Amino acid sequence: MINLSIEVDILLQGFPGRTSRGALGFCNITLIKSDRLILYDTGHFSDRLNLINEFKKRTIPLEKVDTIVLSHLHFDHCLNIDLFKNAEIILDEKELEYALSNEPEKVGDYYIPKYLIPIIKEKEFINAEEELEIANRVYVLKTPGHTPGSISLLIDNGERKIAIVGDAIKNAWEFIKGKPEQVYGKIKDAIESIKKIKELNAIIIPGHDAHFIFEKNIVKYLEKVSLKLIVKTLPYSDDWSIYTIP
Repeated sequence: MINLSIEVDILLQGFPGRTSRGALGFCNITLIKSDRLILYDTGHFSDRLNLINEFKKRTIPLEKVDTIVLSHLHFDHCLNIDLFKNAEIILDEKELEYALSNEPEKVGDYYIPKYLIPIIKEKEFINAEEELEIANRVYVLKTPGHTPGSISLLIDNGERKIAIVGDAIKNAWEFIKGKPEQVYGKIKDAIESIKKIKELNAIIIPGHDAHFIFEKNIVKYLEKVSLKLIVKTLPYSDDWSIYTIP
């Protein structure tokens, strides 16, 4: 948890990893407590029970979430929106238009669960305008590139700012390089978005990595990046093999 006047609580930590079967898709899921209760991204189905349990640990009913901000409409960031019955949705209209078009398939973006869009449209929908203040000192930042309508949040707590940036910067490697690996929008936009985030001099909560700061040209993690891999590799044993990464 990042302890500030506005409480920013990373419920599930993102992980920068993939397998021979594809990306793990474990994104940061972040709860912001200002004058409203805001959830930035909801993860995918593998996160579902863990996410519910994190709310139970904090004795926060799911229906108390006022606002869900969707960084973009890839499956690993949005599949659990149906858990939050009373929440409004903040999303860039450009992202919705992109998801409903044929453009994703043209650029090789097969990560959008289009069956989910009717659920989004049924909820109270707010277009993510630049610098829209969605709660006290919590602002929308447009950070297109990874997808055409990717958005971030800037929390101005009067001390050090916090930028929750989704896949505009998936991990610290992309931050250092200044160029993301996967771009389904425009590469120029993606590079400009990273530059825009760097200029904030903020604590960065990326899409798929531990949160970090950038000081004296060095990335400093504020939390350890870690994941346990639990597998059964011996057919005649009841034991599970556990590997901690890294």
